[in-house]
Parts: sequence; structure tokens; C-alpha cells
Amino acid sequence: MHRHSRFAGPWLLCLLAACNDPPADAGASASTTSAAPTSDSPATTATSEETTATPPTSSTSAMTAMPTESATAEPDTTTATSTTGEPACTCTPGESGGCEGEQLLVCQADCVTLASQPCEPGETCIGGVCSTGACPPGDTQCVDEDHYAQCEDDGSGYAPPVACGPGDTCIGDQCFSLCDLAEATPSTVGCSFFANRMDNYYAEENDSVVVGNPHASKTATVQLYLAPTGQNVESPQGAPVTIAPGKTHTFTLANPPIDKVSALRIGGSYRIDSDVPVVAYQHSPIGAQATNDASMLFPEHALQASYVVASYRQTQEESPSYFNVIAIADKTTVTWTPPVTTSAGAGVPQVFAGQTGKVVLNRFDTLQVIAPGPNGDLSGTMIEADRPIWVVGAVECANVPSSNVSYCDHVEEQMLPLAYWGAEYVGAHAPTRGTEKHYWRVYGGEDGTTVKTDPPLPGTPLALNRGEWKELVVTTGTSVIFSGDKPFLPVQYLESQEGGAGTGDPAMVQAIPVEQFLDRYAFATGTGYSQHYAQIVRVQGAAEVFVDGLMVGGYDAVGGYEVADWPIAEGAHLAESAEPFGIVNYGYTDVTSYAYPGGTRLEVINPQ
Repeated sequence: MHRHSRFAGPWLLCLLAACNDPPADAGASASTTSAAPTSDSPATTATSEETTATPPTSSTSAMTAMPTESATAEPDTTTATSTTGEPACTCTPGESGGCEGEQLLVCQADCVTLASQPCEPGETCIGGVCSTGACPPGDTQCVDEDHYAQCEDDGSGYAPPVACGPGDTCIGDQCFSLCDLAEATPSTVGCSFFANRMDNYYAEENDSVVVGNPHASKTATVQLYLAPTGQNVESPQGAPVTIAPGKTHTFTLANPPIDKVSALRIGGSYRIDSDVPVVAYQHSPIGAQATNDASMLFPEHALQASYVVASYRQTQEESPSYFNVIAIADKTTVTWTPPVTTSAGAGVPQVFAGQTGKVVLNRFDTLQVIAPGPNGDLSGTMIEADRPIWVVGAVECANVPSSNVSYCDHVEEQMLPLAYWGAEYVGAHAPTRGTEKHYWRVYGGEDGTTVKTDPPLPGTPLALNRGEWKELVVTTGTSVIFSGDKPFLPVQYLESQEGGAGTGDPAMVQAIPVEQFLDRYAFATGTGYSQHYAQIVRVQGAAEVFVDGLMVGGYDAVGGYEVADWPIAEGAHLAESAEPFGIVNYGYTDVTSYAYPGGTRLEVINPQ
């Protein structure tokens, strides 16, 4: 649905933002078959081949600058000779060749010589055209963020303003597609997102995706699509909806999940498309049901090909640890190397611990892989693909820290690709519930990674290899700074209600590297919860953060940072500041909870 502006030139996109994160190739023809899976041994992973694409090249338009002014002192200083001995043409007779002082240079009949010619009285030569001098002929400038004006051919002034496209904005002197700009400055803001109905303990509850419009003035037009199970062609689900600036809309995901088994399913995935950049969060389900969690979704253009799965051990019978993969391009080869044996299923091979499984997916296909049996845990599974993919780590229902502590809850996160992992994080504990402990797993992104904490925790520093993880148990109300010499990822697991929390239940939430903080977030809470929080993380003494126009207070120091657990009401919210900050969203009620990052930049700081 989103449009690309005819004026959007890649040169200016590179001036506006770093261009080392080209959008993933999402174009693929429809197909209705998936290749047969294989299981490979020994334990090796497929080499990830990062997909790259160049920004769209715009054609010359009315907004292109006029020829550069000439500084030629002599009108005929050189001539070119053809192979026949005749002079070769270097200009078109009668056309402008630039300016010489206030006079126009005009190509002569020999198509080689440039001769000066005076302009009419009251005119002077500007940009190769005789003009009254009010503005350079053909020049453009932005009138406001939605309109531009172009100088008349005679230079007498600017014509009436012209509107940019519906999904465009005017910057400097050109209209740019907001979706193109979102791809050039990658973050969790985008125009296309994938989603999947998750395998939850209560399969009868539908999942939801909440879409928020963070733009200050533009209304977003958003469409939900589904590629039905058994098909690789998406179709719209209902009519498009409009979302006003700073507001949200909730879409329902009702397609049946893959339930409790490993399987390769043709189609079955959702996609959200918008004409201006938005944010999206997946809730499974959105209401305060007995098992619930939520994920921040990453836009299609920011997906990558290398992941490490965060999950948790199976603590309930037939409530497995699992991961999901959605392909965004046809003929995508996906491999996984798990730390435990994974189950065979329809189109999926059994893979033993340390070995590598392989399947081929087409766009919209969904892969689910589970770890069977008690204590099965897919945490640390390394996933590689030859094209960007969508990955979620989850457990159908997990008790934290063990099955002896009630109750279990669904946990999930769309995994942060390895390319975006950092080397410093604020390990802010979830808003305190009773006397609960705080559980962290720290995942290594490269072999030979060392991670320290401030203050030092028992068992630290941690020595980690790629995909390896170690668990830390932190006393009530303690936050830390995680720092490493190589990329790593801390993931927090909220304790079950009867472990001392007194309310809520498990949830799983990734920490965001401090170098990936943003300065504006639009987000929404779940529904039916008694407590909601926006947890704000900023550098000590940094610019104030405002949530819905109210200045956040009540910070506690954590190293060189400070953290505030800011209570919010149910519904849509907007958080913003003059400087980057971090945000995590939490919700608690009896026997359930949710947690997800509010957003993140997606700059490649750990190339794969």
C-alpha cells in the first residue's frame, strides 16, 4: 500500500542517515510448495549470506537542479575532432552552456563554440538562464512538511505550492517517501510487519496486533493481510483503517496456531501494511487471560538472517519450549542448531543436540520447532538463513523459576537479530512485585565473550560463546549495568506469582542496547490489567522524558543511568524527549502479566 516518492533520491537519504542498513529483499513470487526438509550432521550451521539492496534511484524530475554555472574565460578554447577529421559536436546549437559573468553562453552553429550573449535589460544570467533574479529558474524549496514550490522558468518568482504525495514529506527542497526514510534510518518504525498467532496454553484465545502511529501530524492508512494456511498469497482482512497521529488500532489474529508440535506450514502468517511508518506490538492474547505475553514487532525491512533464540525450559506437560520462523522471500533456506534434541513433525526433521536441521520455506510459510519432554529448552538455538527471516522464541506455558512455583504463563519475544546486539545494557528490574527475585539469562553473540555487571553479581564475569547462555538470579529491587567486550543479549524472566511476586506471572523481555535508544515512542497497553507501567531509562541528568505530556519523575540511579517505573492508564500512549532514552512496557494483574520493549533503533552494530 505504501508509495515511493518520485523525488526521493538515495543521495539525500544517505545525508539524512547512515546507509549501511539496506532494506531486506522482500520481493518474491508466489508459490504453493515447500521443499523437503533435511537433517545434517555434524554440528555445523549454514553460512549466513546477508541480503543487501541499494536505495531506490529516482528519475530526473522538475525538482532537479539546473546546469552548473560556467567560469569559461574564452568562448572557444578547445575543439574535439572526430575520426573523419571533422570537429565532433560538444553542444547543441542555440542551447545554453552556462553563464559568463552576467551574460549567457550560447552554443554556436558549429556545435562546438560557446559565445557570450547579453541578457535582456533588467535580467542577469543565473544557472544558465537569463532571469530577473527573484529565484533561480527551476529551483525548488519546501513550503512546509507537506508542500514544495518551484521557481518559474523566467525566474520571476515561485509558483503556487504543490502537495507532496499522501505518504511523503518535504525535506530541504524535495519530497521524500516516509516509508523510504524509515528504511534509511532503521528502527522499529516501519511500513510492513509480519505477525503470527502463537501456540498458547489456551488455544481458543485469539491473538492481537496493536498498531501505533508515532507521526506528529500525518494519519496512517493501515491494512491487515493474511496468507491463509495452505496458501502463499495474502488477502486483505477487512477494510483499511485510519490511525490518527499518536493513536493506535488493534487487529485480531484468528488463524489457528500450530499447536504443540513441530511443523512446516504453507502460509498461515499475517502482514500489516501502512502508507506511513507505524509501530506494531503482538499480544498473545491482548486481554488479561491466565496465560499472556507480548512482543515488539520488527519491520520487514529490518529483519536479518542470523539469530540466537531466547526461550525457557518446559515446566508443564505438553507446554513446550519452541521457536517460530516466517519466511519473507521464496526459496529461503533455514537452518537451526539446537542445544537439545528437537522433535520431528510435518515437513520437519528430528534434530539431535548439536546437530543442524534444514528446511526451505517460501514467503508467508511458517516453521515451528519444539523441544520435547520435561525440561526441554530451546534457549541458545542458533538460527541461520540465506535470506532475512522473522523469528520468535517462546514457551507455551512456563513456570519461573521452576515447576514447583505456581503459576505458568505464556512467554514470547520476537528475537532481536544478532546484527543489532550491543555491548552495554541497563539491566533494570521489572517494576517490583512483592519480594520476587529477578531472573536474567545472558546470551553470547560471539565466541570468547566476557560480560561484567555493575555492581558485580555472584558468578560474574561471565564467559560465553556464541549461543551459550548463563543465568543470574538477582535480589529484589536490584538493577545492574551489563557490559561486555563483544556483543551479547540479556533477557529478563519475570517470576511466577507464588514465588514472592504476589501478582502477575512469568513474562520474557529482551533488554535493548543503550546505543539503540530512540527519542519518541508510540505504544499501547494490554487490556483488563490492574497495573500498567512505562519503564523509562535515560542517562543521568539527560533531557526530561514526557509520557502523554506529563514529565516523568521518580528516577532511581543505576550506574550512569536512571530508571523510573511510570504508572500509566490502559490504552494508547506517546513518550518523547529531546534526547534518546529507553522504554519497556509492563502489565500486571492476578495470575498473568506482559512485558515488551517499547521500541528500538535498528542500526547494524554487529555485522554478521
